[in-house]
This record gives sequence, structure tokens and C-alpha cells, in this order.
Amino acid sequence: MNLLWGKAVSTSLSALAKLGVPDQMHPTEPRSAEALAAATHAHAPSLYRVLRMLASLGVFAEHPGERFTLTPLGQCLRADSPTSLHGVAMMITDTWQMQGYEFLDHALRTGESGLAAATGIPTFEAISRNPVHLENFQAAMSNYSAMEGSALAPLLNFSGFQRLADVAGGHGSLLAQILHQNPHLEGILFDLPEVIAHAPTPASLGLAQRLRFESGNMFLQVPAACDAYILKHIIHDWDDARCLTVLRLIREQLAAHALSHGRVFLVEMVMPSSPEPHPAKFLDIEMLAMTGGGKERTEAEFAALFEHAGFTLVGIQPSPSPACLIEARLAF
Repeated sequence: MNLLWGKAVSTSLSALAKLGVPDQMHPTEPRSAEALAAATHAHAPSLYRVLRMLASLGVFAEHPGERFTLTPLGQCLRADSPTSLHGVAMMITDTWQMQGYEFLDHALRTGESGLAAATGIPTFEAISRNPVHLENFQAAMSNYSAMEGSALAPLLNFSGFQRLADVAGGHGSLLAQILHQNPHLEGILFDLPEVIAHAPTPASLGLAQRLRFESGNMFLQVPAACDAYILKHIIHDWDDARCLTVLRLIREQLAAHALSHGRVFLVEMVMPSSPEPHPAKFLDIEMLAMTGGGKERTEAEFAALFEHAGFTLVGIQPSPSPACLIEARLAF
């Protein structure tokens, strides 16, 4: 029953994030449900019931008088927290997310996207049709980048390269981190026009001279004249055929400029062969529900994908987070 009631937890966390309740809370100064409701235009008795349930799970600490404080876990729900998952919490109950899981049985019967069955349109079109949903999605992706950024930092040495393109790089969180860690490096943030339009400016990221934006469709083109390309949590969104299209476009650019030292890097989880719980196994179901063809891949599956695209897997570097840095070079 605890597993079946999981939706009460995830939807309650999301509802509190959307109301902004955690942003009105403090780790050491208890606030009453009544005061929090007044600050967020909520119904106090109902808010108390949700806070009480989540306090029993360690998200909040409950004090006498129906008062609550944030725990370190609850801090993740604040928008301004260094460990924020506020964007993820906002996204997780947006209509497209709920629809994908509502039709998970369809995905199990057919292998097709549950979201596509619900909406009749591709995943990213379903997200982008609603500006609020698109904003929440990009905020969630930025949360993931920030969460993984410190863990990946020791791996992000691009001293042997001159220009790095972040393909489908969203709002550029990862690319900005890489450029700050590698002061000699130039960067290109590449994504769809509607995504680039809402990205922070290079100047606001402190990279006015070394970062530029390009917009386009990665299945038709990728930035030219780069000696390294990186894709973070992009390959897992697509089936092998679509992944090969992107990887082959990258290979064409590297080969056209005779960049034998050129590399493609992926930031992805790698599906383990052991039976223990692992975040990749949960994210894999997200891909099944939302994309149909997308999935988390094993090391062998990554190697095969690279081989068919004209690359050779160089290695997989694990990080303290579930994400790994996967490197491939041109095959000759």
C-alpha cells in the first residue's frame, strides 16, 4: 500500500511547490499552517493535512500548534535552494506528465509512448504547446544540471579542445559550468528556437565573449566547426534510429573539418546489470511513458550505438551522482 500511495506523495510535493509553500518556510522558525495558507492563498485545514503527511516522511518537521519547519530534505522544494528540485516538482504534475503515466498500460501493450496515445502528438510538441509547461520543463532540466553539476565537475576537463557545442542544451546550465571551468574554451548553445529565446544571455552568464547561441533542429543540423560536442540527457529521449541521425550529423561535422581528435560526450545514466534499485531503472519508465522509443542504455548498448554511427566508445567515467560522462571518438 505504501508503494501504491506513492502518488499522494509526489502530487502533494508538486502542489506545495506550485503554491510556493516551502518558499514561505524556514528551517528553524516554525510557521503555522494558518500563516502559510494566508501567505500562499491556500485553504488552511487542507494545507495542514498535506504538511502533516509529508512531515511523517521527513520533508518537514512538525511542532506543537500545527506549526512546521523545513528539514534539509524539504529545502529541496524551495526555488532558491542550492539543492533545489523546485522545477522538477512543478513539472511532475503538469498535464503532459500525468497523461503519459495514465496511458502506461498502452505503452506496455504496444511499446508506443503513453503520452502520444493520450495526446496524438509527439512528446516535445505536447510540452511546448503550453508556455507554462515548457517553462517548468526547462526549470526542471536546469535543476538536474545544477544537481549533477558539482558531481560532474571533476570530469569536465576540456583542455584539449577549442570549441564545444552543447546540442539540445536547454538554458545552458551545463555549458556555462564547463566554460567557467575551462577559460580557454568557446561554446555554442544549440536548441530549438523557442528554447533559445528564453535562455539567459551570454553576458548574464559572465560569458559574453566566449558563448554564442544557435537555434535549429538537431535531426537536421548541428553546429559546425566544433571539435567537441556534448549532449546531456538527450540520447535517452529517443530510439536508436533517431539517436543515430544526430550522432551521424556530428560525425559529418568532425570528419569534414578533419578533426581526428574530435569527441562526442554524453551525460547519461548507464543501466546496471545488477538487480539492485538504481535511478536509471526509474528514469527508464519515465522514458517508456513519455517517449516510447527512449530508454536508459547499458554500456554495451552505448557501444553499439556509437559503432553504428561511426564512433568508438572511449570510456565511461562515473560520478558521485547517477550520471556518467560517456566519451566517444571518430572510428577510422
